[in-house]
Amino acid sequence: MATMGMLGDDDKRMTFTEHLGELRVRLIRVVVGLAVAFCVSFALSEYLFEIMRYPLLAANVKWITNKPMEPMTVPMKLATYGALVFCLPHIMYELCAFVFPGLKPKEKKVALILILGCGVLALSGAGVAYFLVSPQLITMMVQWNPPDVEQQLLMSDTIDFEFLLLLAFAFAFQFPMVVLICVYLGLVTPQMLKKYRSIAAVLLCIAAAALTPTADPINLLTMWIPLVLMYEACIWISYLIARRQSVA
Repeated sequence: MATMGMLGDDDKRMTFTEHLGELRVRLIRVVVGLAVAFCVSFALSEYLFEIMRYPLLAANVKWITNKPMEPMTVPMKLATYGALVFCLPHIMYELCAFVFPGLKPKEKKVALILILGCGVLALSGAGVAYFLVSPQLITMMVQWNPPDVEQQLLMSDTIDFEFLLLLAFAFAFQFPMVVLICVYLGLVTPQMLKKYRSIAAVLLCIAAAALTPTADPINLLTMWIPLVLMYEACIWISYLIARRQSVA
């Protein structure tokens, strides 16, 4: 069975059966990578626990458990989330190694830019959620309680909430790449982006409200404002893309 080596090194044509065999090998490697990442994450679950506790430090809130198995299920949950995050570069590599040999040099360049751009934007979105949104959001939610009510949060539910918040921001920050892809494919022009920027701002506000776990104004604005700024940046970048395409 012919297998593909590094990205773009193998230009040989493969039969459909060979492609299926190659896909099976890639999937097995992904599963093995996830298993290894899970084991490593489980061994580092205490450190992951401290990382997830950071947003609670600003609110001075304690975690509690109300289930006998929760001290065991929480590390398993942290290991699962950690495995997905740690193994994502390996998954992307296997996907690229399978797809790239069939692409043209220009298409490979565009795909690499897309992957790197999505990775940077995802990290930026998760960073905004982790360092800015989550601490302020939890603090505000705690302050809403009456003065005589002591706030305590369940470990499992809080970890789920924080991970969903990180995921929502990482997903929302992919918006510029979608816009630029549409510009590159000719589906959208820079003039259209500039003309409908007010409508886009409203749609982005609706999307931010739908993606944020809670509908409070601070949480919504923290996602909406960066999206609007990135939309404005997309307008300028789209002019550069259109200019390069016209020259080519």
